[in-house]
Amino acid sequence: MPQGDGERRGVRPTDLVSLGALTTLVSRSVLDEAIAVTEAHEVRVRKLPAHVVVYLLMALCLYADDDYEEVAEKLTGMLSYLPGSRWQAPTRGAITQARQRLGPEPVKKVFAQVAAPAVSADTLGAFLGRWRVIAVDGFVLDLPDTPPEDFKSSETVVAL
Repeated sequence: MPQGDGERRGVRPTDLVSLGALTTLVSRSVLDEAIAVTEAHEVRVRKLPAHVVVYLLMALCLYADDDYEEVAEKLTGMLSYLPGSRWQAPTRGAITQARQRLGPEPVKKVFAQVAAPAVSADTLGAFLGRWRVIAVDGFVLDLPDTPPEDFKSSETVVAL
């Protein structure tokens, strides 16, 4: 594809990211271990085995604005190009059923194993006193309008 041609057709560079990028960050063995420990493995051979469902759930977080089928197509789209393949991306219903079969425990286990702070206590600028410095993009806190939170009051001081 010529450079820039895909962007004119609405294809983002991140659309070309596949299962390979996720498997680099979270290995299949981590998923298999979590699935085995939580006894969430499939009983029969399915189009969406448990480890693929976990990768799909991670991808759904990366592509929050896309629906199930679009994300599944992004992850598995190259399978349809394999010689002799009749692969079709799973439907929304199939993905929902696969998520229900899997349950939350394997995902919790994977998160507990791979999640870690990006910095240590020794990292310069990571802490302000005893508080870890963080940033949340697009964060909205909706509080009830009570006297202490009434920003219309002249006595209220807002410090950011």
